[in-house]
Amino acid sequence: MMNQRIRQQDIAKKLGVSINTVSLALKDSGRINEDTKLKVQEVAKALNYIPNSIARSLVQKKTYVIGFILPSITNPIQIETAQNIESKLLANGYNMMLMTSDHDKNYETKALDILLSRQVDGIFLFPTDIQDQRKNQEKIKSIRDANYPIILLSGGNFILPSDSVYMNQYLGAYKATEHLINMGNKDIALIYGGTRNTEKHRGYIAALKESNLEYNPNQVATVQNSSYEQGYRAASQIIKNGSVTGILASGDYLALGALRWCREQGLRVPEDVAIIGFDDLEASRFAEIPLTTITYKVEELTTQATDLLFSLISNQEKLTWIEPRRFEIEPTLVIRESCGFKKRSERLL
Repeated sequence: MMNQRIRQQDIAKKLGVSINTVSLALKDSGRINEDTKLKVQEVAKALNYIPNSIARSLVQKKTYVIGFILPSITNPIQIETAQNIESKLLANGYNMMLMTSDHDKNYETKALDILLSRQVDGIFLFPTDIQDQRKNQEKIKSIRDANYPIILLSGGNFILPSDSVYMNQYLGAYKATEHLINMGNKDIALIYGGTRNTEKHRGYIAALKESNLEYNPNQVATVQNSSYEQGYRAASQIIKNGSVTGILASGDYLALGALRWCREQGLRVPEDVAIIGFDDLEASRFAEIPLTTITYKVEELTTQATDLLFSLISNQEKLTWIEPRRFEIEPTLVIRESCGFKKRSERLL
């Protein structure tokens, strides 16, 4: 026979107080005197009372659960973002329900439907490719129109169907490429994730164009994921295809993989090949040759995103009456030895 779950009624009966008194005491309400509050909480602990979140949801018409959809669980910066947001949610009494789309737009739609069926109070979404997916844009807009707060953690120079907070990846890639050019490089390669990094590709091309450098498709390598191995293989491909003196990678692991290949081939970094990454992961700071990179301001982004979500949840007006807001986080170039310094030091641009 299964044990009966302890209810607030059981605590009230044991202490000879009302259920309302127990409820207020467990909420740490100031309306209950400290002695009573302490007794209720001690008995609740002794009886192993577990709060019934479903009952609370029915009363308050809120689940206190926020959905979060990631493209994958292998991207370190997206995982760090999710962890950072989760800690902020927990501090405000919310839990997170995490799902992944595996970079599949159809499963992304299915994941959104699952979260909506669970009546989550809001959703954070790293979209698979928001720019080129009309179907998914319509889906996101329909969610917002149904009065569900949904925050996109990606964006660019195009119309967004919902509120968004994201780092300006176009500007990050532009700054990185510009720095490579300013260091005297004219043959600059790009290693990136294809449609997942469209804005970085655009920033790279824009910087080349502004300096009157020709875009060479043979110096662009598309990778399947942001791993060391993919960066290693891509470096072999693009450097063997021609003369390359600078590499911009769309992720730090890719850049470190490229750095490893260059070192194995006897190429000096940065003298023969200068390398810049993206995200400023811990590994980039402690590499054999510290990596110049674009820092991803996780704390600023997640604070802005959670503040925006809470404001939408507490808003009394329909979301269709409010114009979607867009918050761009400006990236910073962190200059280290792999492109810019010979000594172990760094600076920000």
